[in-house]
Amino acid sequence: MNAIELSVERDGERTLLRAPEVGWFTCAVQRGRLLVPGEEVGRIETLSVSRALVVPAGVSGRVTNDPPERVHEPTEYGAILYELEALSEEASAIEAVSASVEVSELVVRAPHTGRFWHRSAPNEPSMASEGDVLVEGAPVGLIEVMKTFTLVPYRALNGLPERARVKRVLVDDGSETEEGDALLEVEPA
Repeated sequence: MNAIELSVERDGERTLLRAPEVGWFTCAVQRGRLLVPGEEVGRIETLSVSRALVVPAGVSGRVTNDPPERVHEPTEYGAILYELEALSEEASAIEAVSASVEVSELVVRAPHTGRFWHRSAPNEPSMASEGDVLVEGAPVGLIEVMKTFTLVPYRALNGLPERARVKRVLVDDGSETEEGDALLEVEPA
């Protein structure tokens, strides 16, 4: 995956995550979200090349600013994308979650590039939520490419169990994904 780390600035109690280059910022995470090292927290598009924005090692916290109003926000080098507040009591828990995402190999991956949706309509429930049991062919979401939606079914391939329980949802609703990106972490059911 083509990824780039956000630039970091410590400002007293706050941590500022800044744009590492000029481009169009998209797929921003919501206010209140916990961020962990190595996590993808948006994308930056420059000259038709889209790159994942990743939280650098040693950085974690809760997002205190709102995402941009526009889906594709023009961004200059060094612009503040996220302001984080420190989470002293939760920091070790965040690091443990981060490590488990890297270690786990039981993940459902995006079959192709596009925007991943958890539900078929805004008022519908998610197709796959934490704790749900998945079997062969069960829908886990949709991938949108140029206003065409393709159902993403669960497939027991590449070491995935025939019956799996969703352990964690790894991408936000409406996130840009590339082929092979991890969507869900699962465990044998």
